[in-house]
Amino acid sequence: MKQQTEKYARLAQKHRDEILTAEAFIWAHPETGFKEWQTGAYMEQVFEKAGYSLCKAGNIPGFYTDIDTGRPGPKLMILCELDALAMPDHFAAVDGCAHACGHHAQCAAMVGIALALREEGALDGLSGSIRLAVVPAEEEIQLDF
Repeated sequence: MKQQTEKYARLAQKHRDEILTAEAFIWAHPETGFKEWQTGAYMEQVFEKAGYSLCKAGNIPGFYTDIDTGRPGPKLMILCELDALAMPDHFAAVDGCAHACGHHAQCAAMVGIALALREEGALDGLSGSIRLAVVPAEEEIQLDF
């Protein structure tokens, strides 16, 4: 198990710049629930550039993609949330919104996972499939300020 953990840490480390760039961009562009079009587009661009085929809802932000290891087994889903909160008094608020619950970091982690899983040998030793899901708000839809 430790070897696998170290393997994925190395694979993700190769994409450190992309991970940190994603975190900074999403932090600076907070959007409330089901209005995360800019954040969703950013994530789509990262995934599509990496060669993923995306399944989009169309009328709401977000998407998912499936990775098949080619071996039978369970389906694991990893998700990240796009939304920020309406928090006009937050020190980093932009247009009354801020990433006060860490979804910018979830998205950055997802960038690392998605890119690492594209590396040669990343799927060696895995079975089943992995669904990477980039989803809108899970809490509630918030009003704009």
